[in-house]
Formats: sequence, structure tokens, C-alpha cells
Amino acid sequence: MSVDLSPTSRPSGLAELRAAYARERAGLDRAVPSGATPVADPSALGVALGRRHARLLDDLLTRLFHLLRESGSPSRAAWDAVAIAGVGGYGRGAVALRSDLDVRILARDAQRASAIADALLYPLWDMGVTVGHQVVTIDDLVESAREDLPTATSLLDWRHVVGDASLSESLWQRAAAGLFAHSELPRFIERLGKEIAQRHERFGGSVYLLEPDVKNGAGGLRDLDVARWAAKARYGVGEFSALVRFGALVAREAEEIQSAAEMLWRIRNLLHAHSGRRTDRLTFDEQELVAGVLGYNEAAEAARKAAPPPDEPSISPEAIERMMSDYYRSARTISRALDMIVSRATPTLTRRRRRDEDLGGGIRLFDGCVTMSDPDLLRTDPPIALRLVAEAVERGVPLLPYARGAIVRAAGDAAFCAALRESPEAAALFRTLVATCKETALQSGSVVRELHDLGLLLAMIPEFSPVVGRVHHDVYHVYTVDVHSVAAVDRLAALVRGELAGEFGLACRLAAEATRPTMLFFATLLHDVGKAIGGKDHSRRGAEMAREILERLGFPPEDIDEACHLVLKHLVMYLIATRRDLDDPATISEFCQEVHGREGLRDLYLLTVADISTTSPTSMTSWKARMLDELYLSADAALRGARGESGPLGIDDQRMARAISGTVGALEDLPAADEAERRAQREFLARYLASMPERYLLANSPAAIAAHAELARQQESSGNSVSVALVPSRHPEAAEVCVVAPDRPGLLAAITAAFASSRLEVHAAQIHSRACDDDAGALRARIGSSPPAGVRLQAVDLFWVRDRGEGVGGVARAIPKLVADIQAVLSGQIPGAEVAKKRRGGGLRERPTPKVKTQISIDDRASHHTVIEVLTRDRPGLLFAISDALYQLGLSISVAKINTEGTRVADVFYVSEADGTKIANGKRMQEVEERLHAVLQGLDGEGSVG
Repeated sequence: MSVDLSPTSRPSGLAELRAAYARERAGLDRAVPSGATPVADPSALGVALGRRHARLLDDLLTRLFHLLRESGSPSRAAWDAVAIAGVGGYGRGAVALRSDLDVRILARDAQRASAIADALLYPLWDMGVTVGHQVVTIDDLVESAREDLPTATSLLDWRHVVGDASLSESLWQRAAAGLFAHSELPRFIERLGKEIAQRHERFGGSVYLLEPDVKNGAGGLRDLDVARWAAKARYGVGEFSALVRFGALVAREAEEIQSAAEMLWRIRNLLHAHSGRRTDRLTFDEQELVAGVLGYNEAAEAARKAAPPPDEPSISPEAIERMMSDYYRSARTISRALDMIVSRATPTLTRRRRRDEDLGGGIRLFDGCVTMSDPDLLRTDPPIALRLVAEAVERGVPLLPYARGAIVRAAGDAAFCAALRESPEAAALFRTLVATCKETALQSGSVVRELHDLGLLLAMIPEFSPVVGRVHHDVYHVYTVDVHSVAAVDRLAALVRGELAGEFGLACRLAAEATRPTMLFFATLLHDVGKAIGGKDHSRRGAEMAREILERLGFPPEDIDEACHLVLKHLVMYLIATRRDLDDPATISEFCQEVHGREGLRDLYLLTVADISTTSPTSMTSWKARMLDELYLSADAALRGARGESGPLGIDDQRMARAISGTVGALEDLPAADEAERRAQREFLARYLASMPERYLLANSPAAIAAHAELARQQESSGNSVSVALVPSRHPEAAEVCVVAPDRPGLLAAITAAFASSRLEVHAAQIHSRACDDDAGALRARIGSSPPAGVRLQAVDLFWVRDRGEGVGGVARAIPKLVADIQAVLSGQIPGAEVAKKRRGGGLRERPTPKVKTQISIDDRASHHTVIEVLTRDRPGLLFAISDALYQLGLSISVAKINTEGTRVADVFYVSEADGTKIANGKRMQEVEERLHAVLQGLDGEGSVG
């Protein structure tokens, strides 16, 4: 900006200054696109843009200061007695696109300087500049900074802009000699540590949040500011390049930090541009825009030249995953930098003599921490890095921060990593450490997490590098692949230690019996190693990669074969348990062919539990855990040749006996008007238990089964068209609703229409049909057992639901409306589709979530039914739309398995034609698939996300 700022031209000077600033500000805004079009030079959107913004504000403040000073009001003497300084991001020399101008007016007399503030602020506000300001004195600042951390950190950000520079210099001299004196540094850095902990807790506490705050979250730009504050307080400089000269960082570390900061700066400026305001949360919809602007979608651009399918997003999920993976890597780098710089900046003031013990082999125990006698040993004897960790684990002590830093630096050197991989000693140590189940005092907590944080995991398994920071663009996989894989190993170690017996009793017992634990730990560590972005069939690719890795690590051939088989099949058990009917003998028989005997079954079960329970904090529901347990026990019985009364692949008789005995006892806790009613309850319960399938008796609690039976008795005796009740739920995250009615085609569609109308989300379901006639009491409603003609059937359908607005608590209030809606549909008073559209409470706008591609598969390999599997995005009315479509197609639903994974559902239906046959291959199967696709597309067209 260049304008005439002479005293005689103040009004016109201000107008010209305003116009010049507006032009420059508009150019700044134009530099950042508001859409998703890729930019030619992404580097122009990052730190460079922030510095350009800061220079623009410097120029504005300086010129405005001199313009107003020359005007003589207030007096020139008043202007000469103040210093204008930038703090916060402006003080650090880089301002995000929509961030405020944060200034301090430093004066010898704060009261006299208030006129200066008024003179400056009104023109700035008139120009549309948002200003944060304070008029302060040196004494006020120094005194306040002793107790107020933001004031203290503003002194570290302080940058003189215009005015009396001697005031700014005097302020820094006072602060450096007092607040940031060597003896005061530990207290100041302790205050920084408390700020970090409180802020991280407030903004999520993890680098790997699905929608992270790029400024205040863990690994965000504020963490970088804290690292600068600690460095400036200790060394007098805060720039990372300058810290290299002080030996606080090596050049490679400084470059990595600056690269990570650049990534976050680009994202933050784009967030500001897209919203038109200061906002720092990288939401799902913003992730799409950011990925597009930064050029991650180039491969998808070529593919989109052809018309994409209707449910395909404009920005490919792979592009978003690549962008988010880079974000997480950058955030992790910043998080590590924060820990590293704060640790190095903290002086040790104690005068006590520290214990120093030589443990031999270049390893020492110093002040209760394991360290090395000479850092050059890492170059001459690379395996010492793993020996240090092993010694720390054995003694139950941490690594000395100095030793940790030295290992991290060494692990960044390719020559060190190559030498480590070539060492048989290192391979043996690594095998032992990964399979260690001991609790440790290591800084990272677990052994494998420490190895990962030190860089030793990647040094030994460089094939792991592509999954570091690898993220799924969905709300089900909360953690990056590397963090999840490490957590799965930690979960397996906890199972071996028996810590989770209350939650995973069967798994804890089996983990303690593992015969090849090291092999199992490595299979768990490597189960997702094949997840390259954009790749398919990661299980097969991972098995191929695991073979080469395990051979290099010195595993015997039989362990390599079994570990690779586990990696190849690591999804099988979960998919069968949650998407297939476990009471179908064909399901168990097919699954048994996937495992290598009973030992292989046990290992696959343990890997599956460790995998699923660490996918997200809520991924392993009690329902999924029971399904996995039931599948394991059924398959184990089959593999050992056990026989039960219900067939060659029956469930363990002892479990059945306990379930029945518990239910009989639970019945006695239910109310009864008199002894006659109690006898009627007992007699009905005996018939009820005989008529229900084993999967039902084993999957539900005795109290719930007793409640179901009583509801079924009441419905049968009263002749009501439908009875609905809340019953005891084993799932704390959902209420259990039991619906009992005479079974008939379209019943499930009617029930789900009522659920949709009442805004109840179905998270899981069990669909059962039982024979009511006394002479058919032993007839089980199982797959393939069609009842004789004339036998009355009663549906006992269980749904685990939540109210869309009020959660579990809102379900009870919906029951009366639910009953009325089901009765209306069953009586033909109102079509199910019309009921489903009448959603209680009006439309509620859902937050944007990642796109989910719809997939429909039809499988006729089950014993007596065709299995239809629908994977699609969850939305209100979905279950009704599918079940109604199947009803309209003339198909009967025998079993339904509802599985919700974040915003994706995997709904599975065992169906048959009206005559009991399977769906015929060819035109009929194609008709079913096309109808389901059409219905789901229509559901989107109705604006069902409400």
C-alpha cells in the first residue's frame, strides 16, 4: 500500500488507506478458493499466506500509526510514549485468514494512552478489522503474567510493530530476568503442561479424532505454539530453525516440524475461507472440500469424466483418506515435537546426587531410568536400542528422556534401520518384546506403543509405514490403522493377563491357553498391514506381506504359515457371527472349513476379539461379543466331534441347561395375580422354551426370555393383534423392545414402519417364529423346519432401539404410538409406507457424515434360505424400506440380522419364496437386487435424512 499520509491530508489519507487495505485484503481472500477446485500451488495457502496476512496488518498498523501521529491528535508526544506490539499468531508473524488482529498498546501511563487506543481502533473497526487489544504497562504485564498464563505466553509472542521500541525491549528484559529466569523455568513449564492437559481434554484428547480441531486439538497448531513458548523461555528463540543452532533440534527434526505445520496451516486457511469466519474444526464435509483443493482427488477427476453412479461422492473416499492420513501424520509429528521440545527445555535444578549403576553392555540405570553410557553406541551397535527397551521392561522402569530422544533420532536414519533389520539379535529381541505381556513404566505405556513411538517398530517392519496415519473415511473406524494395530496387540496382552475377565471371560480363558503366543501377537500386529489406500482385499495382500516380514524376523515355517492364514482370514469370524444365522448347520460347517483345527479356531477368535474391540470405543457391543462367543463354541463343538440333542452340530448341553434353569428362576420374579396364574405361567414357559430355537435361548438373558414368554402368553390368551413391551436389555446403549403377534407375511414391514414413524433407530434385531399348538410344542422355529399345515405361528421379534432425539430414555414414551401404528398397518387402515413417512417431531437435520456406497449381495449357499446382504448408509426408515420391498416381492423373512457400524449398516435377511424355496438364480435374483437398489435410491430421493 502506498498513500499520501501528510498531516493536511488526514481524511483523504484515511480514505486512501482504507481503500488500499480493502484491495490488499480482497487479494488475500482471492488467494484461497472457496470451492473444491484444486489449486496450482498449495504452498501459497499455508504459512506463506499467514505471513502475507501478517505483513499486510503490519503495513496497515504502521501507516495508520504515522498518519494519526502526524495529525497531532492526540499529541505527537503521546504517540511517542507508546509501543504497538503484536501478540498471539500476529506476534509470531503469521495470521490465519480469518483470525483477529491481536495487539497490545504498551505505555508508561496507561490512562493517557487510552486516547491512543481510541484513535487507532475506530479506523480499524471501520475497515472491518476485528481487533483484540489491551492498553498495558510493563509493571502490569509482568505482575499479571506471574499468575495468568495467557499473559505470560503473550510476552513470549511479543513482537514490536511500531512506536517506542525501547518500551518493548525493556519489557522483554524484565520478563527474561524474572518470569523466564533459569530458576523459574520448571514452574513455568509445569503451567504449560497443565494448559496442554486441560485443552486436550476439552477438545478430545487424541490426535486421531474423526473431525479434529486443527488449532486446539492434540497435535494441532496450539501444541506447536506451546513448544515455541517453552523453547523461547529456555533458549530465547522460538523459531525451529533457530533451535537447530542451539542444539535443541537437529536439522531433520526441524524440517519435519515445519512440514507438519505447513500441512495444518493450509487446512486451517481453507476452513476459514470456506466458512467465511474463524473456524478450526475439520468436519466431514470440510474434509471433502480440503481434499479437493489440495489436489488429493486427481485420480478421481479422470474417473469422473464418465457419469458416476448416483451414490458416488464427487470427491473420492480414497482422496479424503489420503488427505486425512497426511493430516494425522502431521499432527503426530507436532505432538511428538511438543513432548520433545518441552522435555529438552525443562532444566534440572535438583542438587541431590543421582544413582548411577552400570548394568553392562553399554547400558546404565541412571536416576531410576534406563539409558546408555555413550550415544555413539547406537551407531556402532544398533541392537542396543532394543536392549535398552528390554532392560526397561524387565526392571519396570522408564527410559531416560535423553535415551528416548537419541533412539528417535537414530531411527530416522535409514542406515541405522537397515543395520537393525540385519541383526539376528535385534530380531530375537523384537520378537520377545512384541509378545511381552508385562505391564511397564515406559512413557508410552505399553511395549509395542513405545516401540512405535521410538521409531523401532518401523525400523524393524518398514512395510508398516504406509499404514501409519492411514484412516478410513467413516465414523466406525475411529483410529488410524497403525494406532488400531498397536491397540489390538495391547488388548491381546490384557486378555493374556486376565484383566478383562468380566468383559471377555471366554477370551481371557482361551488367551491364557495359547500355545504359540508370539505367533499370535505378530498375526495381530500385522492383521491390517495390507491396508494401502485405494487398495482392495487387504487381507490377502497383508498375508503376502506378513510372510516376507516374518521370514526376515526369523520365525519358523509352521508359525509363518499359521500367522499368514490368520491375517488372510481375520475378517471371516466377525462377518459370519454378525451377518449369518448361527443356528444354520451350514453356517457352522462352512466356518469350520476356514480354520486350522481347534487351535486355529482359538487363535482366530482371540485375534477377532482384539481386532473388533479396538476398532472404536463402542465397536464391540455386548451383542457382537455374544455372537462371537456363540460362533466359537459352536465351531469348537463341531471340530471336536461333540453331539447334542438338537443335532450333530448342537450347542453345549451345559450352556443350554444353564439358560433354561436361569429362565425358570427368572419367571418366579415376575408378578402373578395368584397361584393359578403362576401355574399358567410355568406351563406356558415350558412350551415356549421348547418352541424357540437354541440361538435364541443362548443369545438372551434369562430375565429377558422370561419377560418375552410372559408377553407371548398374554398375547396368545388375549387374542390381541399385537403386544409390545420393554424388556430387560443386556445392551446399555439401547433399549430392548419385544413385539409379539400372530405371524403373517409383511409383519416385519409393519413393525419397522412403526419404528420409523416413532423415530426409533434399530441397532440390532432378532426375528423368531414359534409354533403355538400344544401338539407342536417341541417343534423349533429353526431354519428349514417348516411347520405342518394348520399350525398357528406366533412371531416373537426383538429389537434393540434408541430414540433419535432422546436416546434410550425416549423409547418408553414411544410404545403406545408404536402399538397403534402396528395395529393400523396390520388391519389395513393405513399403508406401511405412509406410516413410515409420518416421523414424530418433524425433520431434524443430521450432521454431514462420510458417504457410504450401497452394496447388495445375494447368496444361496445357506441350508434352506437365500441370504440377502445389504450394506448401505444408515438413515431413518431404512429397515422398513428393505423389509417392505422384500414383502412386496413375495419373499418371507425367516431371520434378520441388523448390524450398525457407525453410519453404515450391514442388514442381512434369510428369505424364501412363498412356497418355501430359495430365490432362483437368473432373472428372479436380478429382479430382487434391482428392486432393492431402486427402493434405496428412492429413500434418498425422499430426503429421508431427517
